[in-house]
Amino acid sequence: MQCDWVPIQTDSLGKLPGYHESEITYSFDLPEIPAEAKEVLVYTFMTTIGNGSFQRGYYEIFTSDGGKDFKQYMNVATGDGINIVNSINAWFPVKDKRELKVKLYHPTSLKSKKKHIAGELEPQEWSDVYIIGYRT
Repeated sequence: MQCDWVPIQTDSLGKLPGYHESEITYSFDLPEIPAEAKEVLVYTFMTTIGNGSFQRGYYEIFTSDGGKDFKQYMNVATGDGINIVNSINAWFPVKDKRELKVKLYHPTSLKSKKKHIAGELEPQEWSDVYIIGYRT
């Protein structure tokens, strides 16, 4: 069977941002990804155990080149007694900087309270970001 992408195994690039409008830049200049790679496959997950009324927000995940952002999104939710697990597998173009950026947009009520999106799970193992493959 022929595959048009190459699976790889790497360590986590880090945790997702936890607060409204916080942004993290992850470098994926990794030896497992060759110079001729045109795209990378990103896998990320997050888990919340919230408090307060049901709220929905989202993660904006992107690479950039020449002032243009290549964005994709992952939903996030939290609420009293609600356990949420969400994940995404998404392809992103590889550009010269080899950076992936993730920004969190919180629900309105969490903005003013400066609460972490993971709720009761923070600072435990509630999220990770991985590069799991590439295409040339």
